[in-house]
Amino acid sequence: MRAVKRIVSCTSLTFVAFFVLFGTSSFFNGKASAETHTYDGKSPYYNSCAASGVTKKSVTIYRDGASAKLELKFSTVCKTAWAKITLSRPAKTDGEATALVVRNTDNKQYSCASPGGNGEINKGQTSCYTPMVYDLDPRKAKAVGFWPYTAGETDWY
Repeated sequence: MRAVKRIVSCTSLTFVAFFVLFGTSSFFNGKASAETHTYDGKSPYYNSCAASGVTKKSVTIYRDGASAKLELKFSTVCKTAWAKITLSRPAKTDGEATALVVRNTDNKQYSCASPGGNGEINKGQTSCYTPMVYDLDPRKAKAVGFWPYTAGETDWY
C-alpha cells in the first residue's frame, strides 16, 4: 500500500512540476493564445474602417435557384478584415443565413450575430456583416458563410 501511495505522490509532483515549467495543458494542443487588438470585435464602421474596405476574396454559394455572395472585406487603413454575406433574394425565415470571420493565428472568430456585427439575416433581409479582426501580416483571415443546407468559405488573406 505504501508503494501505491509513493507512486501517486510521485505522479502528482510530476504534474505540479510540469505546470510550473510549462503553464497549462495548452502546451500540448499547439494552439496560440488569443490575441487582443484594438479593432478586434468592433464594427467595420468603427473609426470609419469600412470607408477603406475592399473585397479581397469572394465566393458564390448556390441554393435552390438563388445565390449568396460571401466576401472577405479588408480595410486598407485599419488593417482589419470582416465577412459579409449578401443573398440574391430576401430571406424567407429568421436566421436564414450568417457569416463568420476567422483569424488564422489564434482562431479568433466572430459571426454576424456577435456584438459589432449587424445580426444574422432575418426574414425580408438580404445581407449581414461580422465584426472585424486585426489582419496585418503574419495574420490572415477568411470568411465562412452559412445558408441552410449549404456553406462556403473564401481563401485566406
